[in-house]
Amino acid sequence: MISNNARAQQYYITVNAGYNHQFSTQNIYNDDLDLWMVNSSSGTNSQTLEPVFVSLGRGASFGGAFGIMFTDYVGLELAASYLIGFKSKAEQTWNGGEGEQKINSKMFRFIPSVVITPGLDNVNPYAKFGIVFGMGSVINEYDETDDGDQYYYKAKLNGGLAFGLNSAVGVMFDLSDAMGLFAELNMVNMSYAPKKGELVEATYNGADLLPDMTTREKEIEFVKELTYTYETSSPDSEPQEVLKYKMPSGSFGARIGLVYQLGK
Repeated sequence: MISNNARAQQYYITVNAGYNHQFSTQNIYNDDLDLWMVNSSSGTNSQTLEPVFVSLGRGASFGGAFGIMFTDYVGLELAASYLIGFKSKAEQTWNGGEGEQKINSKMFRFIPSVVITPGLDNVNPYAKFGIVFGMGSVINEYDETDDGDQYYYKAKLNGGLAFGLNSAVGVMFDLSDAMGLFAELNMVNMSYAPKKGELVEATYNGADLLPDMTTREKEIEFVKELTYTYETSSPDSEPQEVLKYKMPSGSFGARIGLVYQLGK
């Protein structure tokens, strides 16, 4: 990534901003989470359904990186970015009412990568390959109007660590001996499985429903294995247990930024 004819190790830092389009999408549908990303239209004698394919990786990202070039051709980089996910929505209509489901994510991502470059002066292409770790949350919202009555809820799913692969290709343009401008295409292949969930808002015709709800109605704990007991039910004072659920978080996008070579 760094044009440098010296054989000594060269350190650099970068700042960048970019847009990420969704990649490796899927239809998110889970009854336990009251989450249905499906467009539907219901009439008197029929119903039309259309899946909405989603990836939580869609959105704007901002970040930076610290890197070291061991030679003119090979280096290592540790990048960090913050993803502000754009909302994906599904709409439902029926006689006398309509509803809208929305979902998006916010996530810190840490990306260690190997950097490979031909070490050219002035205009230097490069490629990066690495892994990506993510920590963040998913927001699930539902807004419904039925015969004049309004119901709204907002749930937050978080905890756990997302893991995936990252790759990028780009070009760096020298602006001075120490400063450069770069542009790159970036791909992330990742999924996210939260550990817990909580209902943070619930209203009916403007009245707050949360104070009268039990812990089981408001909180969820995701587990790897679930055993149902038919004779007894879980206490209302404990979160509801739900099987672990992975959500797609892949993206394909572009970013631009500045690079500064330390020590120049």
